Amino acid sequence: MGLSIVRVKRPDEALVWGVVLEQEVALLGENYPSHRELMTHYFLDPKAFDVKDLERVSYSKANLQSPITSDIQIFCQGLNYASHQEEGGIKAGKGLNLIFPKPPSALCGPYDTILRPSGCALLDYEIELALVLRRDLPAHTQVTTDNLLDYVGGFTLANDVSARDFMFGAPMLQWFKGKGQRTFCPVGPILYLIDAGELELLSELRLTLKLNEEVRQDATTDQLIFKPEETLTELASFTDVNLGDLLLTGTPGGVILNANLRVAMAIFLNFSNDKKRKEKLVKSQQGIRYLQPGDKLELSLTSRDGVRRFGTQVNEVRDANR
Repeated sequence: MGLSIVRVKRPDEALVWGVVLEQEVALLGENYPSHRELMTHYFLDPKAFDVKDLERVSYSKANLQSPITSDIQIFCQGLNYASHQEEGGIKAGKGLNLIFPKPPSALCGPYDTILRPSGCALLDYEIELALVLRRDLPAHTQVTTDNLLDYVGGFTLANDVSARDFMFGAPMLQWFKGKGQRTFCPVGPILYLIDAGELELLSELRLTLKLNEEVRQDATTDQLIFKPEETLTELASFTDVNLGDLLLTGTPGGVILNANLRVAMAIFLNFSNDKKRKEKLVKSQQGIRYLQPGDKLELSLTSRDGVRRFGTQVNEVRDANR
């Protein structure tokens, strides 16, 4: 069995790490500057994380912050579930692996407010499993199921929040602005450090997202098209991936974006006219309710059977200029 790690803000604003023990959190004495140092210490000496005699606080009353610090890279996958491909108007199948970055400044906590940027009309959600690297991934490494846990040290829950009109209304369909806004990557609350014998757990996790208490996304990670070992191998072929970096593995079907024929026409008939393309895209989504101020998102990550729980996020949406 692995270890569930959280980061707690004390009343004096100090940030401390802790180990989740059912309804309590045992606070660690070591104040690691980032999750990278914590992971390194844990995998070198797991016994150092013995929680006996440690101060404990109630999990439900703890002020839980992001367990992922911002000194990292965030890599993301798109269209990595067949259900998401199909709702995007794409024939489900294994084509090219869609990989893109998200800036670390997008990171926020599991209960923080998601800020809708000024001018954004099409704010959307994407629940995702995020893998956390336990060591640097050398260039051209071949990652397989046999050595995957040599490189993946844990996982956490993430939301790849997306401003669809910013994405498809920008020059050359620029996703960075549409997915890279501040607060567009809530993570946590739990960073689960995976045990060497838990490889199968990565394909037996359930992702569930509710919008205002209505289930919108519900899927299991065995549905991933490109598996983690394939994506890490591809990343290592062209870029540096380091200890502590995140890989968001894609979202299942159930997002708000209605990628119909009108969307395709809006994009491709106006490919060289950014302003017109954005206007046509927004018009194609008339009648569809995107995220609004006051909306509440609840995301959860569990084992397939629901017995093991790896954290719940609750985020409210509000306008950035208010």
